[in-house]
Amino acid sequence: MPDFTADFTGGASVVVWQDPALGSQPSRINPSPEHPHRRHVGSTGVQVEITATVLGVVGEVDANLGGRLFIGELAESASAPKPAVSSPAGQSSVQRFTPTAPGHYTFVLRRESGGGIFHHIDIT
Repeated sequence: MPDFTADFTGGASVVVWQDPALGSQPSRINPSPEHPHRRHVGSTGVQVEITATVLGVVGEVDANLGGRLFIGELAESASAPKPAVSSPAGQSSVQRFTPTAPGHYTFVLRRESGGGIFHHIDIT
């Protein structure tokens, strides 16, 4: 269980997931109408940013993390080589990458002895 939360803070929007119909059947189980499935989407060439929150502080600076810094990496990428991942100097709780091709990307944000969170985004 991670000891932090994290979310997209730039380059991603949340949209309702619309399944294409296959004959009279949808391609997967329909959600409850008042709770539709959602997904994150972004655009090729637009920087995506993910920011961690630790003990209520969004984007905490490394000097206040007690040596337990964040590590971010792309576990799945629609392009090879994978886009570079970067952070502002002294702020590993903010991770960024710029997708170079359309497709699905999975970003993993981890913290030593603090768990990890997977973030999925579809790039068009």
